[in-house]
Amino acid sequence: MTVLFLFLLLFLLMFIGVPIAASLGLAGSITIMLFSPDSVRSLAIKLFETSEHYTLLAIPFFLLSGAFMTTGGVARRLIDFANACVGHIRGGLAIGAVLA
Repeated sequence: MTVLFLFLLLFLLMFIGVPIAASLGLAGSITIMLFSPDSVRSLAIKLFETSEHYTLLAIPFFLLSGAFMTTGGVARRLIDFANACVGHIRGGLAIGAVLA
């Protein structure tokens, strides 16, 4: 019953146009609030505890640095430089991606 409600709510939220990440978070939070015997405070504590793992913080910071590089034009210049170095070699696109 709980799993069925979770997936129905998830697909309903995605169907009405809510972004996927928000749909996943909302569906999980609402399901925990309605069906979990624990209090809602346990949800907040669990979210806070997961932010203490520095390994997991690398993912959003990696995306943030990519956004900064794209906005500032650094990414385009890196790709152009790598293409100028190895673009004439067979398989140069793959080598350029590794160099960039």
